Amino acid sequence: MEELSAPGMNACEAAQLRARKAEEKRYWSVGIAITLLLVGLFAAALHFAAPSARANTTLCLQQFANDEHVSLEAFFQNPAQQDAFVQAMTVCSR
Repeated sequence: MEELSAPGMNACEAAQLRARKAEEKRYWSVGIAITLLLVGLFAAALHFAAPSARANTTLCLQQFANDEHVSLEAFFQNPAQQDAFVQAMTVCSR
């Protein structure tokens, strides 16, 4: 405790200095905790974003196929439908 006080500093000033140091440590701890929380939330968002985008694309393609009254496999079997499939991929990727 004596390393926090300078020579000639009274007890009140030393107590204030210790209180400021404790408050500064608390601010740093809270700041680090908030930063770690935000980084964790960002990582979770990245983890769940990719699968949901793929699922949305699949649902979009199935909806397009239903609108065309064909199955997704028919897109690959019929050359005329392959152009429609390319168009569907373009629309669904947006």
